Amino acid sequence: MKTVAVLSVQRVSKVIKNKRIIDDVSFEVFPGEVFGFLGPNGAGKTTTIRMIVGLISITEGDIYIKGNHISKEFEKAIAHTGAIVENPEMYSYLSGLENLRQYARMVDGVGETRINEVVELVGLKDRIKEKVKTYSLGMRQRLGIAQALLHSPSLLILDEPTNGLDPAGIREIREYLRHLAHKEGLAILVSSHLLSEMELMCDRIGIIQGGKMIDIKTISDFVNEEELQPYLIDAKPIEKALTVLKESFSQLTSKIENEHVQITATREDIPLITRELVQNGVQIYLIVRKTTTLEDKFLQVTGGQKL
Repeated sequence: MKTVAVLSVQRVSKVIKNKRIIDDVSFEVFPGEVFGFLGPNGAGKTTTIRMIVGLISITEGDIYIKGNHISKEFEKAIAHTGAIVENPEMYSYLSGLENLRQYARMVDGVGETRINEVVELVGLKDRIKEKVKTYSLGMRQRLGIAQALLHSPSLLILDEPTNGLDPAGIREIREYLRHLAHKEGLAILVSSHLLSEMELMCDRIGIIQGGKMIDIKTISDFVNEEELQPYLIDAKPIEKALTVLKESFSQLTSKIENEHVQITATREDIPLITRELVQNGVQIYLIVRKTTTLEDKFLQVTGGQKL
């Protein structure tokens, strides 16, 4: 049986002052996955998120959360949603625990047991009774996530959750999000302009640019979808290796790069290439596929426009 999407964005557009800010965007987020919403600043990520959580109206299209329309059934839809849009706001003069108790008052059925559960889940048990003003940025983000999880939502939405964090804090947030998705079964939507982080954090990714969704794929499909892949060959003598490849495999692109021979080939070509080089007196020390990063793919998809 096919898994039902927790979040379904269907052909959504937003027009502000006669300008189409978001143009026919569609995507889904399923239970147990981290979906990355990737694009440069100004691409439309936050505007789309604001429509998803009902902060601004939808010009065209539909958004459903757990089957409930965000505009027509707002209370039912938002009851399944936890979100941090931009930065989590806390009472800095209160402790983390006191902050969570204040938020719990707004939701029926959230008691001390649930508060303790989310504190444990985000790893703040040892610091939760300290004042928020003593927290690092990473700890504040974790407290914000705890607050968003208090009412046991099915969907967690985080807008640029690693902004301003140091590498250790970024890693912490990444690990917590993957744990929440894969172990707790949450559907998580994360927006970011950090390519390297999205590659490590997400299961699938959607690239948005100029208000349009350009492509949606799994991370592995994004970086490995092409049959031809670049391979690096550590061979001696290197000039002779290049000559042999150009003569015997003229249909493939080969060149010298950083004291290696690089050839763009299929996996099935590699044994043939190896045999040809060896038969021509070339010594081979290593052949490895050159990893295509999400950044490489992003530049291809967007025509070379950087984040």
